[in-house]
Formats: sequence, structure tokens, C-alpha cells
Amino acid sequence: MIENIIEILFENAVKSPDKTAIIHKDEKITYGELADSTKNYAQYFIEKGLQRGDNALIFVPMSIELYKILCAIFYIGAAAVFVDAWADKKKLEQALTVVPCKAFIGCPKAFLLKLLSGKIREVDLNFVAGWNKFRPGSSIRTVSAVGKTDTALITFTTGSTGIPKAAKRTHEFLLEQHYVLKKHLQTAPDDIDLTTLPIFVLHNIACGSTSVIPNFNPQKPADIDPGKIAKEIKRHKINTSVGSPRFYEKLAEYGRITTLQRIFTGGAPVFPKLAKKLQDAFSPAQVEIIFGSTEAEPISGITAQELIAYKGGSNEGLLVGKPADINLKIIKYVDTPVEDFESLWLPDGETGEICVEGKHVLKEYYNSAQAQTAAKIKYKGQIWHRTGDAGYLDNQGRLFLMGRAKNKFEHKGKEYYVFPIENALLEIDGVEIGTVMKINNETCLLVEAKKGISQRQIEAQFSAIPHDRTIFLKKIPRDPRHNSKIDYAKLSALAIAD
Repeated sequence: MIENIIEILFENAVKSPDKTAIIHKDEKITYGELADSTKNYAQYFIEKGLQRGDNALIFVPMSIELYKILCAIFYIGAAAVFVDAWADKKKLEQALTVVPCKAFIGCPKAFLLKLLSGKIREVDLNFVAGWNKFRPGSSIRTVSAVGKTDTALITFTTGSTGIPKAAKRTHEFLLEQHYVLKKHLQTAPDDIDLTTLPIFVLHNIACGSTSVIPNFNPQKPADIDPGKIAKEIKRHKINTSVGSPRFYEKLAEYGRITTLQRIFTGGAPVFPKLAKKLQDAFSPAQVEIIFGSTEAEPISGITAQELIAYKGGSNEGLLVGKPADINLKIIKYVDTPVEDFESLWLPDGETGEICVEGKHVLKEYYNSAQAQTAAKIKYKGQIWHRTGDAGYLDNQGRLFLMGRAKNKFEHKGKEYYVFPIENALLEIDGVEIGTVMKINNETCLLVEAKKGISQRQIEAQFSAIPHDRTIFLKKIPRDPRHNSKIDYAKLSALAIAD
């Protein structure tokens, strides 16, 4: 029985040593070469003092080198503490505060941060990615010494509402996530997959397929050259792709790309207007929208075709499909830790907070009792996760999203959620993106208009949407990870200052 995520890599290296595992720009690596690099990197780390159970902070952009390092960390039983490419000194220091690390592994530019940060300089061991000298013939112990309960990967939430939470992923968790993704995405060994999301390259390695990391700046995932990406798709005969909605929205600007067979997108809401744009741009590919979070990926899924075909009412929320191999409950939202779980359960059709439980649902955060108490519910021997998202199940078992549960507001005696309003705004010509927010007891529409469109012309179409006034902003801030969903905390600060 497989006990850890790295065993699968070596199985694939034995079965298909000459098969390409990862392509990035003009570089590629086979499964055999990746397995050898993993052992050599692991030997180097151990000789320098990194051991099983140690934490290593990794600040390396998506590249072949990153996955050599990650696999080596997994191999020796250490934990890879992974931060996003867009992280700055503050984010790195926050990560080290939450998760003390024995080692810092970074690209050459990352070491400039050590000059500016005493916190980073406190780390004992330092490794520059790509500068290590390997010696063949590893004498380290076999991979079977690493168990399923060992921590493999620690990642962080974006921290848009405070200090990021550290998600503790064991080898068992990564394996279970891989199994459900393989079933849901139907990943096959002969797939050549273009992915902008780091965790999915690990999934592809486990599937024995080929990953192509696009030629883009991972610090700005939406700032891509559509023509350059389209050429990569053609050059490498890519048939599948996983990425954020914003990535595909930008890629669609190139025009129709008909060679892809399947596209999976998630990390931000995809409303019908964008779903249609993606379907039109990439047809005959099947575009599937995945709903999930750092703590549970996936929760549900729906094809763009199904979403476009659904003709619901304006207040019905965003359809995201049926739950995928996961247990799901809707509870009455409370802003305190949940003690009596059953008393909060809501029937189908009623909106509340979405809670999930399953093998691929994160069980705990690292070094954060407060986050654990707030987001986790112990019930009959299982750990349920509070997503913070509001939604409901209809009589067919389909899940609808209404927005963040805490963003519910009252206007003229009625309760509203933000997603129906955000969807309504997107359907108005001239609106790039928009939302609704309470500011000084006023219900305000916050809108980013498309270039060259008259604000007065747009505002004339808002009469059916509940609001007291409209605030037009030059740019509505989006999340730094995917550049796709609205960053409500930053937006609130901008709107108040406006």
C-alpha cells in the first residue's frame, strides 16, 4: 500500500523513465531524471543537516527546479513550507512566525530579502535553488521510511483578512486529494497539461502525465501574452489545462483555440457571462468549473455548458454543481465557534454557511489554535470544515453559492447576499466587475467600468439593483494568488477613502 506521495513518482520512473514529466520554456525533464534529481537533492539536504520532521521554507517560482526541490523534501520526510511567488518580505516573515523553519530554499533573487529581514536571517540552513552540487549514488534510506501521517506540505491562505492560516497537508491528505482529483479531472498518463497552479503539477506527476508550465510571470498570473501561450499550446500539443478564471479570460483574447480537449478552472467564481466567453473561445473543449478552497479541493464541479444552460431567477445565486466525493451540510451562519453542530443544520433550499467533510478535507492548521477553533467542527469522530461561503442545496442536490457568509447585508428591511448582485452587474454592458458593500450604513455599488464607457450611461441601468449610491473605481482590487476574485478587504479600504 502506498504510504506517501513520493512513492508514486518512483513507480512512474520505473514504468516510464524516458517519458517527459515537466516542460518549462526550453527545458524538460523525464520521470527518470526527476527521480534521480530527487535522490541527489535529498542526499545534499541531509548532508547539510536537514532531517525528517524539519520545516523548509521554499520561495522558488514555478519551474522544473521547484519540483526537484519539493520531491526531495517529501522524500526525506521533511515538510515543504510553500509560499506564493507574489509574496513579499512581510508575507515571508508572517510565514516564519506561524511555521518556524530550519531551512530557507530560494531562488537567487530571494536571498536579497535576507538583507532586509532579520526574521529570515534567523533561519539556520540556506540553499540557493539550482546552485547545489550533486553526487550520484545516494546512500540515504528508502522512501518507505516516510509515513502517511508525516507532514508533507504546508501552504497558506491568502491572508486577505489578517495573518495567513497555515494549511497542514500530510502525505495521506495529498494522496486522497490526488485520488479525488484523478477521478474528477479524469487525468490520463497520455495527457499533456498546461497548468498555472503549483499543486496540480504534483497531481500530474502522480498520474504519470506531462505538465507544461506556461511562460508567464507567476507573480502576475493574469498578466500574460495570449499569443505566446497559444503558441505553447500548439508547440507541445497540449490537450488539457488547469488554471484560474482570469488566466483563461486573458487567453480568450487571442481568439479561438480549438486544440484543447478539457479545461478546468477554479479559485474564483465563474459567472455565466464568463462561462460563455470561455466556452466560445475554446470550443469544442469541455470547460469545467471547480469550486473549492485551500482546505478542500474540489468541493463541487459544473461544466460551463451546464451553467450557461441553467436559467434561474436573479436571486438564485451561482450554480456550482453537485458535491464531489465529499460530505456537505448547510448550517445557520454564526460568527462564533460551533459547539452544537446538529442544531444549526438547515434544510434544502435555505441559505447558510457551507460545511464539508471528507478524506481530502484539511483536518488541521499548523500552529493556530484560534483558526482551528473558528474553522473546524468536531462531530462524531470527524472534522468538518467551515468554508465561510454562503450557499444552499436545491431539491436536486445541486449547490448554489451566494457569496461570503459574513458579507450578507440588509437593505430596506430585506436581506441580500453579494453574488446575485455581482452577477447582475456583470450582465450590464460596460461593467468590468462590481460588487455591493455597506459603507456608513449606505448600500453602495462599487463598480469598475470598461474603458471608454460613460459612467452615467452605466448607472442608468442600475435601477433594478438594491443600492443607495454608486462608487466608480478605476480598478477593483483582486486577490493576489489568482487575480480573479474581488479582494473585499482592500476594496472596503479604497471605498471608504474615496
